[in-house]
Amino acid sequence: MNKKLVFCGGGNMAEGIIRVLISRGVSTPENITVNELVPERRTYLSSTYGIAAVAEATDAIRAADMVVIAVNPYQVPSVTQAVKPLLADKTIVLSIAAAIPLGSLADQLGEKRKIARVVPNTLGQSGNGYSAVCANSQCDDQDTAFIDEVLGALGQVMHLPESLFNAFSSFSNVGPLWFYKVIEALVDAGVYVGFSREAARSIMIKNMLGVAQVLEESGDHPVLRVDKMTSPAGVTIESLRVLQQEGFATALMDSVIAGFRKMNELE
Repeated sequence: MNKKLVFCGGGNMAEGIIRVLISRGVSTPENITVNELVPERRTYLSSTYGIAAVAEATDAIRAADMVVIAVNPYQVPSVTQAVKPLLADKTIVLSIAAAIPLGSLADQLGEKRKIARVVPNTLGQSGNGYSAVCANSQCDDQDTAFIDEVLGALGQVMHLPESLFNAFSSFSNVGPLWFYKVIEALVDAGVYVGFSREAARSIMIKNMLGVAQVLEESGDHPVLRVDKMTSPAGVTIESLRVLQQEGFATALMDSVIAGFRKMNELE
């Protein structure tokens, strides 16, 4: 991809995207500029990734194929005000700022501007996990393909209406939390029944990877797989009985719903 990218903001999320773009060969350091105000951060980004990290990016923005707004929501108006007169007609503005809708971005940048709002994948280093994107009507098929190429470096891409963005943030982006906590609890359980912590961790990680692969390749509902594992009066059905008794499924659903409600409150 021989496209010029400018990141307005060089924080952790921007760095994560830059790292994956370069490591997977989707972009090159020469094609990436970061507009970052903190001198120490500029030095770090430049030395670590070989990119241009600058305090003032006027020329880079004028030549950019894509400008990524990667700042905190309260900083977005100052960024859009600064970049608006510099943007070429071809330039796509990709916003990863949380809770800033497309309509607000269009009000700030102009109704004719190519704009896409993104909830980026938080598991980009693995190559798995979804980014959600909603592009405005000014983006054509080529623009969408370009956006998908950038976000595809992080994993999978899902095009969604903005009305589902809060649900996506609270379900998909928070999603790793539940798996981390399940692994944590099972490792402790493995230690309790006699395994070393290292062995318990290795067993559970491989189990989780294996389950994910089986479900993806087979297309089976998890219930079918559980049914096959639970023989009469066996160990697995006894373990399942305790999970149901303790409200495991309800606790997970309640956790998702609580996050969704909190996300709605933040708007």
